[in-house]
Amino acid sequence: MEPLEEYAWFYIRNHHQQGPVGLFELKKLFEQGILSANTFIWTKNMQCWQMAKTLDLFYGIIPKTELEEQVPKNYAIDWEEVKKDTYPNGRPAVRYLARFFDLSLFSLFLITFVSIFSPKFILESSEIFIFMFSLILYIIVEAVILSIFGNTLGKAILNTRLRTVNGEPIDFLTALKRSIFVNAAGMGLGIPIINFICFYFSYFDLKKNGKSTWDEQIGTVVLYGQVNLTRILFVSLFPIALLVAGALI
Repeated sequence: MEPLEEYAWFYIRNHHQQGPVGLFELKKLFEQGILSANTFIWTKNMQCWQMAKTLDLFYGIIPKTELEEQVPKNYAIDWEEVKKDTYPNGRPAVRYLARFFDLSLFSLFLITFVSIFSPKFILESSEIFIFMFSLILYIIVEAVILSIFGNTLGKAILNTRLRTVNGEPIDFLTALKRSIFVNAAGMGLGIPIINFICFYFSYFDLKKNGKSTWDEQIGTVVLYGQVNLTRILFVSLFPIALLVAGALI
């Protein structure tokens, strides 16, 4: 078993899940008063986010006055506040919106590019074929984007980040494995009916466990932050606008 000093740690500050940082750096954040005893932290050997004051690891670093603070009597209200930052059931809607936005944007670029050099291919291909072709090709493109930038545009707009549980940058092979897993098990490779079945099971899997099967298997973690309504509407309406535009052309 790895010593805790070698683990990558994540913490919540200003309603944003942040990290990774090493244990030494995390302790410094507590010593400097940037983080408090009520700060939620997480590392890969923990089942869920926990308050720092509940872990013996931080005794002696967090002031005793903070450690001795009483737990609020109204547990229901307190739990609702906790859920706003820890997202114990994941954020399936945000994750799906980000993926559909990225896929729609990629499809737009792909169709535009192919239309310039081979317009006959677009005219003679069915919409379902073009969608599946875009989805399969996007698996490779997404892996390249994640390995270079560490995030996609859709995730960035919705304040969502992807990291490895070890805190290491996502390499191409890790990103490729995850992209294949997501598009196969989560989206059924865009095959009608099968994709809805995959959506159904992946949605409830995420709601139940707080993390997807592929993230658990591959060793990645999705970090969330607050998102305003304007961004959600923009990401939601963009794919719809493309579908409407495609139908009118």
